[in-house]
Amino acid sequence: MSEHAGKNPVEEIRRDDIGEALFPVIPRDDQSFWIQYVDIGTADFPYIEPLLRESFADWREQNLSSFAASGAEWFLFSHEGEAAAGDPALIGRLQDESEHAGWLSLARREAVLVPAGRHEGAYMQKRATLAAPVFTRSGGDVFAVLGCAVPEEEAPGMLRLVEMGAAHFRTCFYQRLEYSFIHDTLYTRHAQTSALNGDSALFRMVRRLYDKFNVDGVLEELLRIVLVLHPSARCQLLMTQDYQSSNPQLKVALLDQHKHDICMTAFMRGSVEVEQVPTSEHPHRIEAALPLAGHQGIYGVFHFVLDLPPDRLDTRLLGMVSDTAGKAFENAKLYEQSNLLIRELLLINELTKRLNQNLHLSDVFSFAIQELMGIFRADFCCILGDNPADQRFDVMACSLPELEGSSFSRDYGYGGIVLRTQEPLIVSDHQESSIPSRFMEVSEARSMIAAPLISNGKTMGAVLLAQREHHYFSYENFKLLQMLSTHIGLAVANATLHAELQRIANRDTLTGLHVRRHLDERIHNHQLEGSKGSLLVIDIDRFKQVNDTYGHQIGDSILQQVSAIMKNSIRMTDVSARWGGEELAVYFPETTLEEALIVAERIRSLVEQETRPSVTVSCGVAEWSAEDTTISVESLFYRADMALYQAKNSGRNRIRTAVAE
Repeated sequence: MSEHAGKNPVEEIRRDDIGEALFPVIPRDDQSFWIQYVDIGTADFPYIEPLLRESFADWREQNLSSFAASGAEWFLFSHEGEAAAGDPALIGRLQDESEHAGWLSLARREAVLVPAGRHEGAYMQKRATLAAPVFTRSGGDVFAVLGCAVPEEEAPGMLRLVEMGAAHFRTCFYQRLEYSFIHDTLYTRHAQTSALNGDSALFRMVRRLYDKFNVDGVLEELLRIVLVLHPSARCQLLMTQDYQSSNPQLKVALLDQHKHDICMTAFMRGSVEVEQVPTSEHPHRIEAALPLAGHQGIYGVFHFVLDLPPDRLDTRLLGMVSDTAGKAFENAKLYEQSNLLIRELLLINELTKRLNQNLHLSDVFSFAIQELMGIFRADFCCILGDNPADQRFDVMACSLPELEGSSFSRDYGYGGIVLRTQEPLIVSDHQESSIPSRFMEVSEARSMIAAPLISNGKTMGAVLLAQREHHYFSYENFKLLQMLSTHIGLAVANATLHAELQRIANRDTLTGLHVRRHLDERIHNHQLEGSKGSLLVIDIDRFKQVNDTYGHQIGDSILQQVSAIMKNSIRMTDVSARWGGEELAVYFPETTLEEALIVAERIRSLVEQETRPSVTVSCGVAEWSAEDTTISVESLFYRADMALYQAKNSGRNRIRTAVAE
């Protein structure tokens, strides 16, 4: 037997002298292995189509034998629902369909099966479509949809295979993405050894920064450049304003301007700062701070720590990258602000147009609450009305039913502050505030923004928006609410003026009673919805004689006295009106003839006793019910008028009734 028998020759190759593996396994939780955390953000989606095609080719090559037997035709859609790869004939047929699994899966963010019967084309009516979304690693955003078309009989049980295929495609995609990062890293390291400080490398970095038109893209590209130059760097972004990053590798915090450290030094000087911070375990540890400086100011500091001798850190290159990143950041911020301003102007225009379409105050409040909660994604909204005469403010409308109709002192809570100061207000965390607020307590909210409702220089009320999360509302939200509240205030003023004009138009100026047109409308509306009602018509006896004897001023006084007696004798739900001349009328909704007669007798007797000079009235009463053959305002008035005619002809100062037809 050979002396090598029983030995594995590969074993000698796979281990070194001390027995350690030549290919060590790196744990998944090892934070220094940054490549496994590489991900794409929504800002990268428009640029990944070539990577999608290559990944699809890899996936198809690896699964060619697995799915061949099913007769499936495969397709890949981008995040916008556009075809990125797949069978050309199938993609052409899918574009002719109004509904298929690819678009539905993208919209629903879940795996979808569309049966053949829901397709329109002759070929597709024999095939079902299935699709599953592909999500990013960290953000959970859908960046692609993988799907297929299969014969109808093959569809059952195929959806699970499509989901598995999408998961495998995701692996192929990130494998390709990691290849790209490794390629860039190797390329950059190679360039560093040859001509890292050359113009070509710097131009490439500058071009990538200026290619980004959003703030997230600029900061992510700056992070990428630093990690390419120094893969082991631990990075942090310190901003002068609140900012949230979707990239898990980029830790964002507010710049503490009271601390005297390297970041504050870089912020104040506007230059790259480097300091040695050696420890016993890391004797060559340094930290660097790159200011994000634009033409209008310094927006923050990019801070990172790495283990590297100071002489190997190219501060000149970092300074150029920092200067370029600051200007690219400023450009992106201005671009985003211009787009935001355009959206805000369109929003204000649409909101104003729709607000002015509502002339009823309750409709204005309801629409404003609904729209504001949608625009700001707020959990709660409340609109207050100022009542300076009583030194109080009232809750006119609120998304919390418990607060509707409530009234508070004008110096209470956040609403009182806004009404007194006529200035907007933002509260980042109510739990850190000592100001009482029933609105915040009932809603259990922590963030709030508020703005006064002003029209013609007069504060009419305030609008409050609240959210359960703390530090939820941004300064942009604060400014936008300030603009929108002006237009809401104008809409409230218009609706209030319209209501006042309607009230004036519906009232008789002498008696304060409603005019006949309003009475007709109220009776007509009640006859459409109610079950019964009664009408009382009153005529002042010998009124012409009163005018001839005492004069028209006394005649007007008699009309006012009788009207006051009539108004004090009826319910809030009853409708009183001046029917014409010395004739008055009262409509009693949901009231029988017998009940109306009691009120009529009370009015008749009080008029006889209390008017000065003393006059009497004659009354006619009629009723209607749902069982009547003819139901109309005209027939009801005719019968009541006939009853009044009978009262006049039978001696006056009495009441007569008419029965329903």
